[in-house]
Amino acid sequence: MKSETKVSSQEQGQDLLAGLAEWREKHPSATLREIEVALDERLFELRASLLSETVNQSQLASWETGSQAVLCSKCSQKLEKKGKKKRKLQTQGGREIELEREYGVCPKCGEGLFPPG
Repeated sequence: MKSETKVSSQEQGQDLLAGLAEWREKHPSATLREIEVALDERLFELRASLLSETVNQSQLASWETGSQAVLCSKCSQKLEKKGKKKRKLQTQGGREIELEREYGVCPKCGEGLFPPG
């Protein structure tokens, strides 16, 4: 998967540069601030895509922890798997990404866990 991410990221970087060059051709008298805003918009998109790819490839995306049980942080009971759930989050650039994780619930206290990162 690492090579797939690298290829995808390289392609996205090339698309970003091509898109910025095209934008610049359409806006030849743009100010430094306008160019910066156009670049940031594209960088935020690339950043969100890279972040989503990287986080979704994390080992925390599933509970394949071998013999280790995932325990409740409140009462230390073994959590019960409740299937994969999706969560939408905002990035620093204001873009939305979607994470998918194995969700678990504590049978004793009802605490739920959606693993981070």
